[in-house]
Amino acid sequence: GALQACADLGRRVPDDLAIVGYDDIPLAALVTPPLTTCRVPRYELGAQAMRLLLDRIGGCPDERNQVMLQPELILRASAP
Repeated sequence: GALQACADLGRRVPDDLAIVGYDDIPLAALVTPPLTTCRVPRYELGAQAMRLLLDRIGGCPDERNQVMLQPELILRASAP
């Protein structure tokens, strides 16, 4: 990924540039340097999606719904 590409180009993370990933997969904490990432509240995302789906199935009016979920920044060594 991006960390390997930086290494291949002789760039040092985080000395030369910072990298931030998304979704906080388990591998993010295991790579070198550990990857700073944005964690999405997966359970809440699924619960909200199910609520919207059940509302639609239940015949609620076809409204545009916007659900805002708060992500969490997990700071690790790739972007201190």
